Amino acid sequence: MNKNTDIDIVIRYLEDPDNEQLKRQLNDWIQEDTANLDIFLDMKAMWQGDPLPAASAFDTQGQWLQLNTALETLPAETTATATRTTSRKSRVIQMKSRYWWAAAAVLAAGLTWTWFGPGSYKTITTAQNLDSLHLPDGSMVYINAHSTIRYSRSFGKNNRQVKIDKGEAFFDVVQNDALPFKVDAPDVEVQVLGTAFNVKAAKAGVKVFVQSGKVSAAYKGTEKKVILTPGQEASLLHNGNSIDTRLHKEKNNILAWKTRCLTFDDAPLTEVAAALSDFYNVQVIISNQQLADKKLLATFPNMPLEEVLDIMRKTLQINITYKNNLVEIH
Repeated sequence: MNKNTDIDIVIRYLEDPDNEQLKRQLNDWIQEDTANLDIFLDMKAMWQGDPLPAASAFDTQGQWLQLNTALETLPAETTATATRTTSRKSRVIQMKSRYWWAAAAVLAAGLTWTWFGPGSYKTITTAQNLDSLHLPDGSMVYINAHSTIRYSRSFGKNNRQVKIDKGEAFFDVVQNDALPFKVDAPDVEVQVLGTAFNVKAAKAGVKVFVQSGKVSAAYKGTEKKVILTPGQEASLLHNGNSIDTRLHKEKNNILAWKTRCLTFDDAPLTEVAAALSDFYNVQVIISNQQLADKKLLATFPNMPLEEVLDIMRKTLQINITYKNNLVEIH
């Protein structure tokens, strides 16, 4: 597969990320060479509008001349029919423009590496969709919507540190006793050897939940820390010094954003309201406090909020109104 075709795969996927065939093609290309993942992530970041580095003493003009020469040799798109319609010609012109942009993105990615050096960070920002990332050490990161994480370009060589600037991520970490895995969140540092855990950086503070293994969560610059085991969650407030811990039952909704399934096992409405608010990004209030202790036994596998509320109305025989991103239970 030549470089022009590689660029075409990435661009077509970025234009239509829900296309299953394009997803498979992109995945096959990434599996061919681990360096392809770096190219894809850099191009994706630029596609989403991440800023490029400032100009340096790099011989930009010379590189562009080389690039222009290479682009002039790009093969024209072929079609099964001998004649092309006007719309088809328009598409060919558009794709050549895309090739130019994509090649520029690849060149800029190389500039970023050279200019910032091995200590720089790669940044992944999600909008309304979830995303996942295969780190160089084999660990997996699943990223919630509206989140931003960063990791060093030297990740896996002399460090295994990931920064969460905002949002939420689930980590499935490959064990390496010689090189602990660290998550740097606002005011909080999480350290593990090999485990699966969730970190949520919100306005009020940071929450750490452990699915398996053992995790240390500590306030930066202090000795105030807690060791968490499976099922435990720690809450660490911004500018605080106390750590609240809670042991969750096996069926909980902390990872519902990742599994896309809400499960309530005789859960009180106060707990249901909090889970719905977090999952659907809406405000949920219980205006009639006599309903707060009502229990819900139900499972909602990635269902629209309107359907969930309708089932709750009928099951619990309560009144629910939903308007302008506000759900009121009364």
